[in-house]
Amino acid sequence: MEDTEGKSTTNGFIEPVLTDIRSTWNIVKPGIESILADNPSLTFIPEDVYSDCVNETAFLFTSPIGFLVLTIDIDRYTKDKTLYMWIAYTYKKGGHEWLAHQDWIEGLARKSDCKYIEAQSHVPELEPYAIAKGWHTDTRIYRRTVKSG
Repeated sequence: MEDTEGKSTTNGFIEPVLTDIRSTWNIVKPGIESILADNPSLTFIPEDVYSDCVNETAFLFTSPIGFLVLTIDIDRYTKDKTLYMWIAYTYKKGGHEWLAHQDWIEGLARKSDCKYIEAQSHVPELEPYAIAKGWHTDTRIYRRTVKSG
């Protein structure tokens, strides 16, 4: 993943920087814990994110508004690459801040030879905003717990 430090964009925000998670773990871990508390269906723990970033199977980008952890997934049949926004955490809630970085994210996907960009959210209010910004809903996941006995 390309380090974008020092590069600027034209829409006025400070561009996220590829960051070693070891140097910001004290800030990133509480954000991940907050996401997990709000999303009990997520099965990873903060240390899984740490491990994936250290082993470069995931990439942490930080900015003054929050942080983003990205992965690149490869479709096993078509070999198409997808830039997956695994974790997006903003210090200010409810502002759809990651969508303001759409041009930057798309540029990063292009540089990484990705055909798609994907994200998921449990926040239903985000959908109309994302659709208005050019995203579309691909899949909804429905889950039911199996009754014991």
